[in-house]
Amino acid sequence: MQRPPLYERSPLYYFVAASLLENEEYSSREVREITRRVALRKKNNPVDINDAEFKNRYRLNKESFKFLCNQLKQKTSLKASSRISLELKVLCALSFYATGSYQRLVGMAKYLGQTTVSKCVKEVTDALVTPAILNTFIKFPYARADRDVIRNKFFAKYGFPGVIGCIDGCHFHIFTPKKEVEHLYYSRKHFHSLNVQMICDSDCRILNVNAKYGGATHDAFIWENSVVNNYMQSLHRNNEQVWLLGDSGYPQRPWLMTPILDAVEGTPAYKYTAVHGRTRVAIENTFGRLKNRWRCLCKDRTLHYAPVKCAKIITACCVLHNLAIEFNIPEPEPAEIENPNLTMTISEHIFQENTTGDGLIRGRAIRSILVDKINRLHT
Repeated sequence: MQRPPLYERSPLYYFVAASLLENEEYSSREVREITRRVALRKKNNPVDINDAEFKNRYRLNKESFKFLCNQLKQKTSLKASSRISLELKVLCALSFYATGSYQRLVGMAKYLGQTTVSKCVKEVTDALVTPAILNTFIKFPYARADRDVIRNKFFAKYGFPGVIGCIDGCHFHIFTPKKEVEHLYYSRKHFHSLNVQMICDSDCRILNVNAKYGGATHDAFIWENSVVNNYMQSLHRNNEQVWLLGDSGYPQRPWLMTPILDAVEGTPAYKYTAVHGRTRVAIENTFGRLKNRWRCLCKDRTLHYAPVKCAKIITACCVLHNLAIEFNIPEPEPAEIENPNLTMTISEHIFQENTTGDGLIRGRAIRSILVDKINRLHT
């Protein structure tokens, strides 16, 4: 006599069993894929390419890359993991900064998954913006001897006395932020951005960067609330005759020289403004060179991150920009990107202020002296 079954299996049983088998198979594939990638990473050394190709991929040469990795090892918490070396993490981030490519495309070239690439970019970016690294690569001339070197270079190159830096703000495209803060990042140029203030020397080396403010913030507001503004005022109080050069979006001050917009052609004021414009082109060139080398910052490569992370990426690229200058690494071939303005410009948003302010009056008095001096120098 045939024994009846102890129980009947329901359709749910077969569904759960099939799901478990499918999940097990998927997990097994994942493990095999991870193992394959680890093996490929060990087998293929990404540094083992010729120098030209290395610079083309990563925008640095091998010497500067090794120097950067040593600095990160010594001064930051960036470490190698059991599967990925510190050097590979840095190369992964450099590739992303250099191309602005989507992370999956970056990862495919390095045998890394998108999640791993994202983690590498975050870790390296955080390391590059730590104070220890920032203070190594981006340094405002707080020592008198450093200011004298910069001032003499500006004068030798452009014939404008007393300049220790050129200042301006640059808008970097970012993805639409959260609705509650979106208004802070919508610029007068009608896109979402960070308005990043930078100061550079005559060699386009970045001396100071401030990426804290959204595109809706005016250049003058960022300047008035900056540490460098307070420091420049302290130099003026100590009777040191040095200044920064800014466009008409900044207030005229004894420590900040701006152009004379209503200068009549052929007058000393017109000559001053022309020399001012030729000198201040250094900051426009700095923006152009920064975006050309690190193309994740181009307007066609909108940063798809929250504003805080975008600010870190921009600052990290400024660190790498100065590193490239330090090692005399040639510029990459120009791309079809936002071109720097190579001639004197008038700010689209001219600064308006009370014309009776003490700082403005003293600033105009010093500028008048400069006008006469530059007229004699360039006659």
